[in-house]
Amino acid sequence: MEILTQNVAESLQVLIYVSIVLILIIGIFLIKLLLDASNLVKSMQDFIKVTHAELEPAIKEFQGTLANINSISSNVNSQISSLNSGLEKGSRFVSESSSKAYKKLKVAGTCVKEGLFSVVKVFLNK
Repeated sequence: MEILTQNVAESLQVLIYVSIVLILIIGIFLIKLLLDASNLVKSMQDFIKVTHAELEPAIKEFQGTLANINSISSNVNSQISSLNSGLEKGSRFVSESSSKAYKKLKVAGTCVKEGLFSVVKVFLNK
């Protein structure tokens, strides 16, 4: 029994030593993994800073371009509005003028008709 106990004790000691070595190896790999992850995070932060610095002027220029396009659009809109009101005034003027001309031509036509009738009547009576 003592041999069995001694064999079990030796096996347990080997198991403990192997477990300690495995725990040390896993610990070393975890520390290495944490260091690599830390370096990766630092690299990503640097990349984000550089990207932000590079894109900031482009974004400002894009905003300026959009502001210019907006002002051009507003100017075109106001010019179209003024053109529309001018065309409306012009069409109203043409409509009123044609109405007045029609009335005057109607009066003139009536006068010419009466004059022709009176001339024909005078020639017929002679």
